[in-house]
Amino acid sequence: MNYLLYQQYLKQYVQEAIQGSDGTNRGIAEHLWDIQVKKFFVQHRDEKLRALNDARQAFDEHRHWPREIILSHLGISEAEAP
Repeated sequence: MNYLLYQQYLKQYVQEAIQGSDGTNRGIAEHLWDIQVKKFFVQHRDEKLRALNDARQAFDEHRHWPREIILSHLGISEAEAP
């Protein structure tokens, strides 16, 4: 697995979820579950699935944490996420 691609997709999915939700941890988690990775003929499929699953898990399991701490837990700075 390519770690740089994984980080890129992780940031992309989290940014998309923050922008597409109401900004609460619950809303972000729900939006992450709405994102789908196609099953066949997807470039970097492993990295995308791992990034999406890690983001889902972090926001599902730690909804009571402040968003900044969840982002830090994922290795994303607050400046990288809107």
